[in-house]
This record gives sequence, C-alpha cells and structure tokens, in this order.
Amino acid sequence: MTLPIAFVLALLVLAIALFATERISVDIITFLLLIALVTSGVLKPAEAFAGFSNDIIIILGAIFVISGALRETGVLDLLGARILKYGGKTQNGLLALLMSATAGVSALMNNTTVTAMFLPPTVGVARRANISASRLLMPLAFASMLGGTCTLIGTSTNVAVSGYIKKAGMPELGMFEITPIGLAIVVVGIAYMMLIGRRMLPDHQEVSLTADYGIREYTSEIIVLPHSPLIGQKAYDSDLNILEFRILKIVREGHELVLARDTEIVESDTLLVEGKAETLIKVKKI
Repeated sequence: MTLPIAFVLALLVLAIALFATERISVDIITFLLLIALVTSGVLKPAEAFAGFSNDIIIILGAIFVISGALRETGVLDLLGARILKYGGKTQNGLLALLMSATAGVSALMNNTTVTAMFLPPTVGVARRANISASRLLMPLAFASMLGGTCTLIGTSTNVAVSGYIKKAGMPELGMFEITPIGLAIVVVGIAYMMLIGRRMLPDHQEVSLTADYGIREYTSEIIVLPHSPLIGQKAYDSDLNILEFRILKIVREGHELVLARDTEIVESDTLLVEGKAETLIKVKKI
C-alpha cells in the first residue's frame, strides 16, 4: 500500500467518524477534506474544484430550488390537506392517494426532503382517519423512493449515471426518458403495498408517535415580517386564533421563549404553530 492510498483511507475513516459524531456540520467536514487532499498533493487544485462546474452539481442545486419553491408556496401543505378529503377513511384509499401524491412530487424533488415534508400531514391524516400512523409512514418512504425513478432529476443517482453516460461518449438521458419504466415501477409498487405489503406493516399505537414527534394536527413555522399586524399582539390572543392556530413556542434571536399570558409578538419572531393545513395559506393575509 502506497503512502497516498494510506493517507486517503485515513481521511475516509476520519470523515466517517466526524459524520457519525455530528459535532461539525457536513459542509465544513467536506471542505476540510478537500483542503487536506489539495495540500497533501493527492489532488491538484484544478482537479479539486472541477466538480463545482459539473452539470450534476448544477442540476442538484436546481432541484433544491424547486424543492424550496414547492415548500414556500404552500403546495405541499395543500396537497397534504386534500389527501384525507379525497382518500376517504379506508386504509387502501389513503394508501393509494398518499403513495401516488408522494411519488408524483418525488419525481421532481429529493426523496428525503419529500418524506420529511409529508411526515406531519401524514400523521395528522392517520389520526383523523383513526388509522395507526405507522401503517402509512413506511409506504410514504417507499413511494418517495419509487417516484424518484420517474425522471432524470428524481434522484441524484439518476443525474450521476446520466453524467457518466455522457462521459463515455453516449447520448445522455433525457428528462423524461426513463418515465415509462419509472411509472411501471410506481404502479407495481403501489399495487403490491395495497394487496400484500399492507399486511406486513407495523401496527404501533398512534399515541407513541404523537408523543415522539409532538404532532397532533399540523405544525408549521411562521416568521413575523416587518409591518405585520401580529407585531405587538399577545401570543395567546392574536389574529392567529381566528384561524384556529395555536402558538406552541416562540423563537427569538435563537432562543426559545417561555410563553406567558403577557408574551408579545415582535418583528422577526419565529412562531411554531399548530392547526389545520388548509388554513395555513390564509396566514399570508395577516
């Protein structure tokens, strides 16, 4: 084993240890590794920074922009609110609609992001339909993975493979070139879950999930902008009460406040509220 190989392996072990401890953020660890590889001579500066102009990195960055747009515009919030309305209260109906919606969104977003964003409304839907949330969360995760196979940007793996195909001198994959195969996989996956997979899903009591995650209805963060009518209002007697939102906590300048009857809302406060997803869009009016 040569010295450069041993050095790279040592860096790899160190990186895994740092990632596991989570004491340093992932981006800082990554840049420190990059600096170590350049200063040691393992990589040339041009090689180290060549990836920043790679098509894959640009596409992945665009995916995060799309994800942010869907989140900030409230599209996913409204989608989650419609699942119970149109899916009925039967497990098969909810499974079909939940997995279809998740797979559709996952075709344009990162799988992990989709799963995390659909988690609160899914738990709320399960609670109102009197179904154990654990029987919907696993299908939710599976649907996000299946949906990623429908488009080029569905997963970072698809983008990476397309990049390597281009480097090999072959035509790169089109945006929807793999969609027919992906849709077939999604349909088979949903059918399997509804007919066979649902029998093997865990059936934990919902009370444990709500205790673990603190989710009862639907939670969201609201940032108080300048000139907002909420400024100066009491936390327990604000306009949010009209919309049937309950303030769970207030974060001010990075510190969580202990709510009291005389706690006032000020500019730049971050409010963690609980309420119905369909009324969340109305918050923009106040």
